[in-house]
This record gives sequence, structure tokens and C-alpha cells, in this order.
Amino acid sequence: MNVVTYLRVSSKQQSERELSIPAQREAIQRYADQKGWTIVEEFVDESKSAKTADRPAFQQMIAKAKQPQKNFQAILVHKFDRFSRSREDHIIYKALLRKQGIFVYSATEQTEPDTPHGMLLEGMLEVISEFYNLNLKNETLKGMKENASRGFHCGGRIPYGYRTIVVDGHVTLIPGERHEVEAIHLIFQLAADGMGGKKIAHILNEYSLAHADDRRWSPSSVLSILGNQVYLGHRIWNKRTKGMTQFKDEDEWIITPNSHPPLISQQQWDSAHTELQRRKKSK
Repeated sequence: MNVVTYLRVSSKQQSERELSIPAQREAIQRYADQKGWTIVEEFVDESKSAKTADRPAFQQMIAKAKQPQKNFQAILVHKFDRFSRSREDHIIYKALLRKQGIFVYSATEQTEPDTPHGMLLEGMLEVISEFYNLNLKNETLKGMKENASRGFHCGGRIPYGYRTIVVDGHVTLIPGERHEVEAIHLIFQLAADGMGGKKIAHILNEYSLAHADDRRWSPSSVLSILGNQVYLGHRIWNKRTKGMTQFKDEDEWIITPNSHPPLISQQQWDSAHTELQRRKKSK
């Protein structure tokens, strides 16, 4: 029987462990040799999550499977979770493939997908894979929330004006270079004096040149700093969903007051925001 293989890793860490592409390829080839199957083509997705079917090589493989003159009768993977971690995608795509006379086989989870018992076992493996993925996500989120509530830095970009140090095994924020701290003070002072983002950015770019700082300021970066409570010493996490630009509702935010040294006072913050609101209303 002619088969194609599908290999996938979702992260650099996986590619360096037993789930690496070469390790998957070796196990799949060994299984195909035992079965007497011929591998006619290989499809590989690197650094692609199986929580979605929007993967280039995966979609290319599905498209070829739908062609009338295809030259293979099965798809071979290392484990079923390489094909997908979504139970819904398993159902949809395997049903589509069965209509084309193509079954999906796993080199390490031997089932007979064309028998009732095999379909039951395969379905159980798929459900377990999806449960593991969701549970891991929840446990990771729980740990990040706990660290955030204790004021630790939970990843992401380090705010301008700060740097990080490790205290008792946890990352926390401390003031950065002196000229960066002075720039933060300058931003809030200029805002309190009634200046807008464009004018403040122009002044900051001149300031950067004077201090041999390569940073180029834009109005949006100025306004982002003016709206970030991290400069009051508060740590805010869970403001928006990963990969999304829209903010979540404030009741979903995790705010930890006094989690690190502030760069400005509450008075500086209030003065700047009073003027920002006045400018907003006047426009």
C-alpha cells in the first residue's frame, strides 16, 4: 500500500526532544517497513499548533487526498495528536478522508480505523489528547495567575524604563538606565503641560539623540506609556488574549499594586491624565 506521512512539531522545545521531526520520521519509516507499505510523499509542519487545522502542509495533504488521481491510500503519523489535538478536526477531516477511501494510521498507537473496536480506541486516544492539551493550558494559566498576583513578571515585553532581575527564582522589575527613567518622567511632565503624543514624541527623539539612545519614538508609543499603570509600580496581567490587540474587560485583569518600584508618583499620573482627558473632550 502506498502511504504519505505527516510530521509536525509545535515548538522549538519539541523539535529538540523525542518529538523532533527526525525522530518521528524514523519511527514512521520503521513502522511502514514492518507493514510493507511504501512512503510516496512526506508533509511537514514545523512550529505549528495542532489546535487548528490552518497548517500549510496539512492543508496541502488534504487537498491531494481529494484529488481523483491520488497515488496513496493512507496517511501515516507518529501519534494521532500530530494529526490534530482538536477532537472536532479529527472528526471532520477523517470523515472527509474516509469518503476518499483514505484512513489515518499511527505508528505508535496501533488501531484498526476501519473496524468498530479500532474506531472506538482511536476516538478515546483523540479525546485524551484534547483533554491533556486543555488541562495543560489551564494549569499553565493557573501558575501564571499565581505569579502575577504575587507581583512577579509573567513574561512578555519588558516595559521601557525597567529591566529584570531574578529574586528567589522569580523574575521581577527594577528601574533601568537613568536616561530611560528620566524619559518616563519627561513624558508624564509634558503630558501634564498639555502636550499631545505627536509633540511629545518629537521632543523625545531629540532627547534620545542627546543621550546616544537609538530608540525612535512615535505618538502611539508615547500614549501607550501614558496609559500603562506599570509605571505606578502596579503589575497588570491578562489585559488581552494572546495574539489579540483588543483589551479584555477590566474585571478580568489581574492587578497587583506595589509589585515593583514605581517610576512616577500618583500625583504625576493624575496630572498627566487630567490633561489628557481635557484634550480628549476638547477634540
